[in-house]
Parts: sequence; structure tokens; C-alpha cells
Amino acid sequence: MLLLYAIAAGLLVGSVAGGRIAALADLNIRWLGVAVVGLAFQLVLFHPLVAERVGDLGPVLYVASTVAVFAALMRNLSLPGLPIVALGAALNLLAILANGGTMPSDPAAWVALTGVAAIPTDDFTNSALMGPGTALPWLGDVFVLPRPIPLANVFSVGDVLIAVGIAWCVARSMRQPDAAAWRRASVTAPAAR
Repeated sequence: MLLLYAIAAGLLVGSVAGGRIAALADLNIRWLGVAVVGLAFQLVLFHPLVAERVGDLGPVLYVASTVAVFAALMRNLSLPGLPIVALGAALNLLAILANGGTMPSDPAAWVALTGVAAIPTDDFTNSALMGPGTALPWLGDVFVLPRPIPLANVFSVGDVLIAVGIAWCVARSMRQPDAAAWRRASVTAPAAR
């Protein structure tokens, strides 16, 4: 949910700063397929038809797909904003690993979001309510994007860093010179005397 807002914010800032959306096509994203497969796998994993059947394999599959996406992020640290994205992803992964393969969620955040201190599903989900044995609770989903905002949900400090980094990457990358136009200009420009 924050990711979509981050992309929109990056596009807005990049446009206002004189950037071009077409410049995003020049991004050289390494291991893009690994990241896309990892994220797509999570969409399938949390689909109700799969989530109700996955059982004890759910946390293992979730961690494996998250590690795949993190590995792809690490291959792209030279892109603007990606070190911040990687830091946020590392914090999320740390919280997930420390809590048995699920992201801890503050019951108060769920009350603020839904009116009930419960995660609204009995199927496998990437979240588990915090309790006395929760490790690293400050890294969990403790913030709320409230209703009636579209895509309202709970989120973590790691999610905030990911959103900031993605917005920065999009906005900054839109300001990159068009590599093809630059090459054409340098070839056709008269030689300096």
C-alpha cells in the first residue's frame, strides 16, 4: 500500500522538478526477474485460496520470497534511493525472522484501523499480533494508514524507509539525462577548437 503512494509521490516530485517519466526506462535494474517473481509469489501466497491451505509452510515460503526480493535489492544499491529501500527491507526481514516468519503487528494499530484488535483473517498472513513474547516489537507494524484513505493498512518503520527510498529513486531517476539523446548530441556536436 505505501509502495503505490511512494511511486505516485516520486512521479509527482520528479515531474515538478522537470524530470521525464521516459527516463525511468533507462534504469538498469539487476535481478529484476528475481524481485518480480518474489513479489508475485507473495501475492499468490496471500491469496485466500492459497493462504487457507498453506499451513505450516506459510512462514517458510514467505521468508524465502522476502529473501529473494532482498537479494535483488542488494544487487541494485548503486541506484538512487535503493540503499534506503534496502535498509527498510532489512529491518522488516529482521523483525520477520525474529518472530518465526511473520511480521509482528500492534493490536492498537489494528483497533485504529478496523475497530478490532485482530487481524481480519484466519488464513495464513504475513502478520501476527504482538504479545508478551514478541521480539523487536518496535520494528513491527505499529503505524496506521487510516480509513477512509484508499489502501488503508498497518505498516512499519521499515515500510516507511522503503517508501521514502522508492519515491527518491523514481524522482531522481526521472531527472537522469536521456542516454540515447546525450550520445546523439555528443556525436553530432562540432568539435571544440
